[in-house]
Amino acid sequence: MKNINFKSIVLLTLFVSVLTSCVKDDDFAIPALKSPFYSEDFQAVQHNTILDLPNWTNFAELGTMLWFERVYQGDGYAQFSSFGGGNATNVAWLISPTIDLTAHQNVKFSFQSAQNFVSDDANKLEVYVSTNYNGTNVGAATWTNVNPNVANKNTMGYKFIPSGEIDLSAYESQGQINIAFKVTGSGTNTNLDGLFQVNNLFVYTSK
Repeated sequence: MKNINFKSIVLLTLFVSVLTSCVKDDDFAIPALKSPFYSEDFQAVQHNTILDLPNWTNFAELGTMLWFERVYQGDGYAQFSSFGGGNATNVAWLISPTIDLTAHQNVKFSFQSAQNFVSDDANKLEVYVSTNYNGTNVGAATWTNVNPNVANKNTMGYKFIPSGEIDLSAYESQGQINIAFKVTGSGTNTNLDGLFQVNNLFVYTSK
């Protein structure tokens, strides 16, 4: 888990401000500063290597392709692509470290995602939460799809979009969670070999 730093707080403030409703031209609104108690901005990654951050799980459920670490113009992020993999079906998971919610209330999380070359709804990014993932057996855990706003065939290529705020308050009494990013694609079907990128994961309290 990364240390929470000023950059993370500023990024989250800017990110959340995009999600707030529009105001009239003669109004002026200052978004609330939300300090995350967990964040991952992927700035520690090494370009074009298999993603191997401490306590993160990078798991291929189907096929052999894994998530990669990428850096563009100094900005690090996680990327998954089935292109050139040769597997008819690729399903790959990127799972966060365990995040402890017990000392927090009104918890939410947000992130950014981007896509390129995605042309079919079956080539997709999904986001899940689990309260019983043991750190190794992905299939044995119970995963709940939280249905955030994610990049898809209709979003601009290589443009990160906000997920919106995902409410985690229902999980607070259960203590610990893991957040998973799951991509489904194909290394043989050119309609399903697009790439997805994930960046700036923040978990924070919202009063």
